Amino acid sequence: MEKVPPETKSREAVAIATATERSGEATIGPEHSERGSAANAAGQRPAGVAKLSNPSVIRALLDSLEHRPNKGLGQNYLIDGNILGIIVAAAKIKPDDQLLEIGPGLGALTQVLLAETDKLIAIEKDRTMVSHLRTHFQTLELLETDVLDVNLNELFSGGVNKIVANLPYSVGSRFIVNALEAAPLPEKMIFMIQKEVADRLTAQPGSKTFGPLAIWSQLNYEVKNIKNVSPTCFMPAPKVWSAVVRFEKRAAPLAEVPDYARFKRLVKTVFTQRRKQIGSNLRNNLPEFFQGLEKCGIDPATRPEQIPIEQWAALARS
Repeated sequence: MEKVPPETKSREAVAIATATERSGEATIGPEHSERGSAANAAGQRPAGVAKLSNPSVIRALLDSLEHRPNKGLGQNYLIDGNILGIIVAAAKIKPDDQLLEIGPGLGALTQVLLAETDKLIAIEKDRTMVSHLRTHFQTLELLETDVLDVNLNELFSGGVNKIVANLPYSVGSRFIVNALEAAPLPEKMIFMIQKEVADRLTAQPGSKTFGPLAIWSQLNYEVKNIKNVSPTCFMPAPKVWSAVVRFEKRAAPLAEVPDYARFKRLVKTVFTQRRKQIGSNLRNNLPEFFQGLEKCGIDPATRPEQIPIEQWAALARS
């Protein structure tokens, strides 16, 4: 494990101590590396949670790290402790769960998760954030890499059964698509994502937002938007709203899909021309599927967003 220079620890500690003293919060330190006390039934806040969702502390910490949020990496730090609580409650963490967090940043969500379990793997790309996390969460299993380059099959087969993440905007939908194609599928995934992406994930047939993301996600999961989140809950504030979305794995898929690559290609290709009727769309782009329309009970005049997932699966099997 990479060692963190003592001067870095000291600089961060002084900055946080000063900011927390002004705000009346407890001070973060390496002692919080180990599993803390879980919030009790009365809703007691785990030790140290507020300080990493406190704007003054975040500013002081970023200054001490000489770091500015990277828009390219989608770095927007959550500053609302209530939203953190909603995310963790949605995960329904059990003692035998193995969690995965994506893009922990300064560690506000990490800290709450470690108060519930010590079985947490985090993936962080930003080197400054990695150094910070290793300073304050010394028992955290941390992978310094781009999550889009990670072998999710290996992680999931290694025991990861739940993902809980404030997903960086820059990788949100791409990571979700990757996770949906890995095996074994996690039993639960809780994501903070852009509301526009959440709308596409939860869309139903017949709506303008129904498309590939909804079809691929809802085949194996019940997907629900459990909380819309204002830009004011972040620092810096993004220009768009966010949402907390819960993926709950179905007991069985909505439909049988023996060849997922074929299913994905069909859906992706057709929705590149979503305003075209399915018949002319297939005749021009995927003629091998055209004859399957009648067998699957799909009117050639139907538009792609009107076709339910079960019929997409049947067409992929034809």
